[in-house]
Amino acid sequence: MIAVYEKMINGLEFKRALSASDMSYYLARIMTEDSSSSLLNSVNALWKHIEYYEAKNNVTLKSLRDLHSSYLAISQGIVSFEDSNKSFDKSFDKAVEKALKTPKEERQKILSTSNKTPQVRAIVANVYERNPYVVAEILERASGKCERCDSSAPFARKKDNSPYLEVHHKVRLADGGEDTVQNATALCPNCHRELHFGVPKHNKALHRISR
Repeated sequence: MIAVYEKMINGLEFKRALSASDMSYYLARIMTEDSSSSLLNSVNALWKHIEYYEAKNNVTLKSLRDLHSSYLAISQGIVSFEDSNKSFDKSFDKAVEKALKTPKEERQKILSTSNKTPQVRAIVANVYERNPYVVAEILERASGKCERCDSSAPFARKKDNSPYLEVHHKVRLADGGEDTVQNATALCPNCHRELHFGVPKHNKALHRISR
């Protein structure tokens, strides 16, 4: 698996057969952890693999072809990653809400017949090339403490033992926010998730009063 990953980020042909879900995992990881050039290399490597495998086995790899088309679009920057995820997240939230309202017995019956292997969803996205110097400046400024709750980073990064904090843009890049030190802050994972998914502070206060 590691050999395939290394060949992908270097744009080299690989011959080992992988499922569409495994390939999707690799591409998603490369998209979030590596450079845009690594993503493009990986897309090219996937196409080389498709050509090789189809010619050798006289088959059509539809799932991998669909995955390649989607990530080729990603590498060429067709639509915003956050915007493409937004509609999916809303529909998933509604599905969870419906599941919570389903009687327990019926819900367990559905679970017993549900597919245990999740479907692969290809995402088309712009990849924002964030300035690494902004991230470095923010992390150094934070000195290992969340700039929102002032708590120490909850753990150390495996790769270099540095305090784990996440750099958050106050105004999203997708909304026209600048990739600058002034528009960024270092947050612990809890504060970061709360900013994205939690009830705003003033609404929390109103909720307590109403009770």
